[in-house]
Amino acid sequence: MSTHKKIILVEDNLDDVRLTKLAFENLNIPAQFVHCTNGEELLDFLKDEPLSNINYILLDLNMPKLNGFDVLNTFLKDENLQKLPVIVFTTSSNPADIKKCYETGANAYVVKPFDFTDLEKSIGAISSFWGGVNVKPMFV
Repeated sequence: MSTHKKIILVEDNLDDVRLTKLAFENLNIPAQFVHCTNGEELLDFLKDEPLSNINYILLDLNMPKLNGFDVLNTFLKDENLQKLPVIVFTTSSNPADIKKCYETGANAYVVKPFDFTDLEKSIGAISSFWGGVNVKPMFV
């Protein structure tokens, strides 16, 4: 599995992590799954990880330490981090949150479904586009 690109889930709710991992497994999505519990952990992970190894990031908004908005603002200030596909994956459907995320560089915004079947459909669509159809940025 180490030959596959990494998908990073930044999420502090362990039930959501478990369900998301299960959806990836059920869909047989070929990727190495990395979990960070907050934005601070993500930024620490990215310091030592070649960015070309990362397929995309699923980013929750409401987390302790550095939240999703903080992460997006940090990425906005770094030319290489800006190239990473970031899909905000959150329970918030607040129009102000959606607007703010796109203004600070999110590539997509997906409201997490509450039903597991719908969660699998969302994960499948995300993976199909961001993990397959989308052409990855070039890192130098």
